[in-house]
Amino acid sequence: METEGEKMEYRTVEPQRDPKFLRLPDRESFDKIVARANDGEAEALSALHRLLDQHPQIWKQVGDLNRHAVTTLINMIADGNTLLQQAIAKSIEQLVSDLTETETPSMIEQLLISQVVCTWLECQLAISFLADLGGETLVRSRFHLKLQESSQRRFSSSVLALQHYRRREVELARLKCKVVLDARKAKIGYEEKLAVDHPWLHSRP
Repeated sequence: METEGEKMEYRTVEPQRDPKFLRLPDRESFDKIVARANDGEAEALSALHRLLDQHPQIWKQVGDLNRHAVTTLINMIADGNTLLQQAIAKSIEQLVSDLTETETPSMIEQLLISQVVCTWLECQLAISFLADLGGETLVRSRFHLKLQESSQRRFSSSVLALQHYRRREVELARLKCKVVLDARKAKIGYEEKLAVDHPWLHSRP
């Protein structure tokens, strides 16, 4: 049986057995690799690919498009006001928490919640544009009004999409419960009953 010390040694030594393994560099070194890759240097691009493959925490954070979109919208609404920016960010965290009904939402539900949050921020941004019209021309005033109307439609559609998804999940859960009961009555396995009565649901991941 391995001791804790042996386990720790294994974890430390194991990655070094792969000559292609790259340790996570510090920020300055990483920025230099990115800069060289941006300049088209093949060796740096290869190193960047290996870093992203071996350290997924990098691309999960940097490539989080929803996070970038939310941050951009918050900054546009705050317009340089740091207090307002931080307050909006906190309110968005609370909004996401309130919209999340389970501890482990599916990826589809996470995407739908993100869409609700982004379109809600778009609505607030459009409202702020209208409030700051000042001496703008009639053409630009109409443009901002249409922007507000379109953002409101997108927000409503995203809310309806989330509600529809959750209703469907409840209906599927009820259907699966019924299949369990029917399988017991027929004295066959759940998977077999599901494949016979609802093949579309049986093949669903």
